[in-house]
Amino acid sequence: RFQELHYSDMKRLSIAILALLGYLTVDAQTKKYTNHNEFSVITYGPAFLESGFGLHTFHGVQLHENIALGLNTGVDRYPVNNEGSKWFLPLSAKVNYVEFPDRKRSFFAGLDLGYSFTSLNKNAVENNLKYEYHGGLLINPQLGWRFKFNNSAKYWSLATGYRYQHYSRKDTYTQPSASLPEIDIWYGRTQIDKKYDLHRFTLQVGFGF
Repeated sequence: RFQELHYSDMKRLSIAILALLGYLTVDAQTKKYTNHNEFSVITYGPAFLESGFGLHTFHGVQLHENIALGLNTGVDRYPVNNEGSKWFLPLSAKVNYVEFPDRKRSFFAGLDLGYSFTSLNKNAVENNLKYEYHGGLLINPQLGWRFKFNNSAKYWSLATGYRYQHYSRKDTYTQPSASLPEIDIWYGRTQIDKKYDLHRFTLQVGFGF
């Protein structure tokens, strides 16, 4: 099981993504720019029960005719058992591989590694309970096909993948609290960190050039 990113790990990942952004800004002057936008259905499995969705946009450069490297960002909505829907703002480094870039139809693969922020989820206070959300690690491999339009560099794509998302919620209870019937503490505060590991199946439709 993947563990929650500590502050130092998140800092290193953020520095790596910012370094990649700086590299792409400079390298875009000498290498070809590429863009890929996708709509994703995010679900527990092929039955598409309790589905969420995602909107993502990839901006990168062609390192090789088969390989593109860049940044991917967007917004995700996940259904979570007994927790309602949760929103995430992902930011990741992504690499795309296209087997036959000059052909009208080609197999492709992609991999995202990054961090998702939870600022769209409202931190709240209910009676004696205060809770706040914290983001976490994002991993998303995908496999699919892309189909080029006639006499054009533009294409549309169809892919499937696995999406792992970690996040946590810190609950702070002020005693006495009816929310903690099994804890016999009648003064002070109690904090509980709840960690969530979301494993989802994705189906993605996209457009790029």
